[in-house]
Amino acid sequence: MTSNGSRSPFERLKEHYDHEELVCRECGFEDEGGEWDAEADGADIVYTHTCPRCGAEREHTLGLSDRETAQEHVQDQR
Repeated sequence: MTSNGSRSPFERLKEHYDHEELVCRECGFEDEGGEWDAEADGADIVYTHTCPRCGAEREHTLGLSDRETAQEHVQDQR
């Protein structure tokens, strides 16, 4: 079993989005089996999710220097 300490704050934030932010704000559909995508370009990490029902897209962007911000966000969600 992997402990929270071995995963980066960015991985834990993606896990939070995968579990807590899968209800579409546009149509209300809950994408129970869905997950957020994460891409890093060296400066930012962008989390995206597309609603399978209506196609609405959501996005969260964090600068890779925002590690502390990501840690705080994940801790606030507990």
